Amino acid sequence: MCGRFVQKSLEDMAAGFGATLRADMAPRHLVARYNIAPTAEIGVIGLDRAGARSMIAMRWGLVPSWANDASGAARMINARSESAADKPSFRESWQKRRAIIPADGFYEWPQTGDRKQPWYVARADGGPMAFAALWDVWRGGGDGPLFTCCILTAPANDELARIHERTPVMLMDEGAIERWLSPATPEIARHGLMRAPATGALTLRPVTPLVNAVRHDGPELLDDYQPETAIPAKAVGSLL
Repeated sequence: MCGRFVQKSLEDMAAGFGATLRADMAPRHLVARYNIAPTAEIGVIGLDRAGARSMIAMRWGLVPSWANDASGAARMINARSESAADKPSFRESWQKRRAIIPADGFYEWPQTGDRKQPWYVARADGGPMAFAALWDVWRGGGDGPLFTCCILTAPANDELARIHERTPVMLMDEGAIERWLSPATPEIARHGLMRAPATGALTLRPVTPLVNAVRHDGPELLDDYQPETAIPAKAVGSLL
């Protein structure tokens, strides 16, 4: 599962993953965001028609091309990697429209006593994550084509299972990214990429409950959780 994540500098991440920024990426897309929620516009990297990597803005929450309307996007932010190749909503994208979503980290909410405490997950080496993603384009609206995407998930390893039973699929090196994006990669090899990172590859730590409210969006959300200065449980409930 992945319900919130962080994209600090799309320009830096595009360069780091060897992608060019599409000319239609607006300045608002390039602002650092620390609390990205479903249906937000995010930076996504895929292959253009020439086979080069480019970054485009897409809405987080996949709308299949055949959908009657776009109202179900918030329910399709994630897709199970075990079944995506066979599900009508994801099947064609699995075959033809694969991408990566760059991220600095993501949040999960394990139960802590009478409330859920947010934890932040990032790479131990400090590098950006590359979530395996699917995308589609919906043309049923009156405002032009709508590009949407979702994050593939896999069962968590023992380390990640401390905070959630599932994890975004993270492509941890350039070879894995190349194989995922390439149209020449056999399906069995793509399935082989759908797994949790190795134990020790990530850092996990509790952070401020301010993350619970999407209106909060700043670097302070990554501060370590300090129980003595934390928001009382009742107040946290009012933020949800």
